[in-house]
Parts: sequence; C-alpha cells; structure tokens
Amino acid sequence: MTRDLFGVVRSGSADLAVSRSGDGATIVLLHAGVADRRSWLSTVSLLPDFETIAYDRRGFGDTKYEAEVHSSVDDLAAVMNACGVDRSVLVGNSQGGRIAIDFALANPDRVDALLLLGSAISGAPSQEPIEDSARQLVALIDRAEGEGDLDEVNRLEAHLWLDGPDSQEGRVGGAARTLFLEMNGLALRSQSTGEAAEPESAWSRVAALRMPVTVAVGTADQLHIRQRSAVLASRIGGSTLIELPGLGHLAQLEEPYRCAELMRDLANRKPQRT
Repeated sequence: MTRDLFGVVRSGSADLAVSRSGDGATIVLLHAGVADRRSWLSTVSLLPDFETIAYDRRGFGDTKYEAEVHSSVDDLAAVMNACGVDRSVLVGNSQGGRIAIDFALANPDRVDALLLLGSAISGAPSQEPIEDSARQLVALIDRAEGEGDLDEVNRLEAHLWLDGPDSQEGRVGGAARTLFLEMNGLALRSQSTGEAAEPESAWSRVAALRMPVTVAVGTADQLHIRQRSAVLASRIGGSTLIELPGLGHLAQLEEPYRCAELMRDLANRKPQRT
C-alpha cells in the first residue's frame, strides 16, 4: 500500500504526516473524522496542475503525537508555513470543513477560496439524526462502543457515513470501502490527543467570509447535515450550494472526478493575489 508520504511537520509535540504533489496554485485538503489524508489520493491524482497538500490530523493515519492541549487551526498553519504556502484554497470534508472555516475566519488573508463538503461548523446548534435509519445506526454504534467491539463500530459507521443511513449497507464497495474501513479503524484505535482548544464559534460569524465559497453535500448524506449545509450556504453571501446526487458523506471516495472538478472550478474563481 502506498501512503504517498512527503514528510512530517512538527506542531507542538506532534509530527503531522503530510503528502504533497503537483505544481501550480495550492490546494490544502482537510479530511473527515472517519478518514485520513488518503481519502484525497484519488482526487489528487486528477489535479497534477495544482500543488495539493494533505495531512493527517492528530489521532489519524501516520501522524505521531503526545496528548497535549492543541489547536487544529494552529496545526493547519504549521503545515502551510512548513510548506512555504502563504495562501491557498482550502478543501474540508466534515470536521475538516469546520477547521477550514475556523482558519479562514482567523486568517482571511491566507485563504483564496473554500470548498466545504458535508461540513461541520464550530458553534452550530447540536443536531441529532433526524431519520429513523440514522437514529437506529447511532444506537447500534453506541451499544457496540459500550461493548468494546470496535470492528462492529467500524462496520456500522461505514454504513452511516460512507453508504448513507437510508442506503443499503455496502452501497459503496470495492477499494473505497476497504480504504474507509482501514482509515476509520486506525482512528477508532488511536490514543487520546489531549484537550483541543475551542475556537470562537463560527456559526454566527460565517457571513464575514469574503472569499469564494462552495458548499457541497451528497444527497445520500444524513438529513441534518444536508439541512446544515443549506443554512451554511445561505449565511455566506455569494456562496454556491451544490447537491451531489446519490453521494454520501465522503463524496471524494465515490466520485473523485466530480470532486476534482469542484476544486478546479473554485481554484479558477479565486481572487487574484496582490
């Protein structure tokens, strides 16, 4: 298995594993909380005319760390600084989207554009699954966690996050499913990362974002995530909301060509640097 490891970036006590490829305008990719940087590899292979940077957050993939107080925004800044990147397009999936938004609000001069895929957002009202199928899966996940059966947790989370709760289990198969189970299996077994510093809530501040923003969400994703994506897009003036027919929470694993197209379009719409 090829990890496409570029190197490591030191941030606090963590050695963040980073992949870097291509040449051109920079796109930094932030993975979901059930994945790692490998979730972007198929998409990255379609973007050789861009410099793409993806890294494993603490608790994921190849990153090594000790439990400590840390900031995901500071870790992202450390990666960009070490790679000599002043500004970039940020692409975030799920929790990666939350970090991209937090970083853009704190450092607007370093972000050319944002692509948010099924994004979380700091400070958003807590939302429980709405559809019965999702509630049932979450209850089964909670029970498996209580029993310490991480393999069962992984199987159930693949249904919830990869297939989508209203889809048949195994809808997404082959290499994509194998990779999901490997990535999430590592995350489920990781040690504590320590206390994460909480940034100021972004929920009420996203209207301050002035760079081009695309919010995309799969129609097979959970209903509350689709609803949150619509609200997020409505709060960001000039943003674009795109529904991805038939895709779940990790659209890049299912349709890397479509995701690469979204990235290319957004990068080409970014404001000119001065």
